[in-house]
Amino acid sequence: MNITLRDADPQTDYERIAELLNEIDTPKISAAQIREWDQQQFDGARILRRRVAVDETEQVLGYGVINHFPWLSEGHFLINVVTEPTLRRRGIGARLYDDALALARGYGVTTLKAEVREDHPEWLRFAEQRGFHVDHHVFESTLDLATFDAERFADVLERVEAQGIRIFSLAEAPFTTENFRKLWEVNAETARDDPASDGTFPDFEEFQKVTDAAWFRPDGQILAADGERYIGLSAVGYFADGNAAYNNITGVLDAYRGRHIALAMKVRAIQAAQRWGVERVITNNDSTNAPMLAVNRKLGYVSQPGVLRLVCNA
Repeated sequence: MNITLRDADPQTDYERIAELLNEIDTPKISAAQIREWDQQQFDGARILRRRVAVDETEQVLGYGVINHFPWLSEGHFLINVVTEPTLRRRGIGARLYDDALALARGYGVTTLKAEVREDHPEWLRFAEQRGFHVDHHVFESTLDLATFDAERFADVLERVEAQGIRIFSLAEAPFTTENFRKLWEVNAETARDDPASDGTFPDFEEFQKVTDAAWFRPDGQILAADGERYIGLSAVGYFADGNAAYNNITGVLDAYRGRHIALAMKVRAIQAAQRWGVERVITNNDSTNAPMLAVNRKLGYVSQPGVLRLVCNA
């Protein structure tokens, strides 16, 4: 088979790229979302190249991407490779990987990061053969909204509010620059405290651009406040392609933990997803984050195959 590597064409290749990615990733994505990611503007240098492997008929058989965001540590790159399932072990993935690595080396790469689902051991072997090791194991869980009864947790919301903690959405805050900055502050602090965090987080100017994302909805940004101070959040986004919501993060400042605030916020986030009419909520949690895993079990989340976050010294 004669295989050629070339730059991906957003108009002709992205539908096929989305199909390949949806074989191994959740939530489901679309070609439009990939194009949206391409158009994001950042303060600072972003390095991004999407490549495809095609046969003589220009059919896309594989895809590789190398990416560096401005907020990542210098020399740190994200890499992803996927191929047509029926054509694996033919060297296509290896060529795409080597191609992406060559570009990263031109920019002084020191560390490569990747993710594989734990139910795809062939991709883990592929990565390990290239020097990657597992840095974190992240559990994926799903909640069926058809069976979720928020009334079971009404007393939790009442008890939290009785402590003087307000639970509300960014849409109710209201959505102003000042309140969005406060959301960013609590988001950054709780995200860095996550066991799976590498300690980096976008600055406020970069973070503001999240409001342009198709998944972002102010009523899905659930906040907890003590007076005027934001002390926790649970952010849920809407993904039309899979008719699902994704709980990106739930976190509470350290001084306020153990008071059921995270549970109360997650209930409000689930209620937002119910209003959107989606079928399920998907979330991820690091395997060492026992408190949040316990909250998810209480809510009725069911564990799915997780994600292995991999690191390689390049």
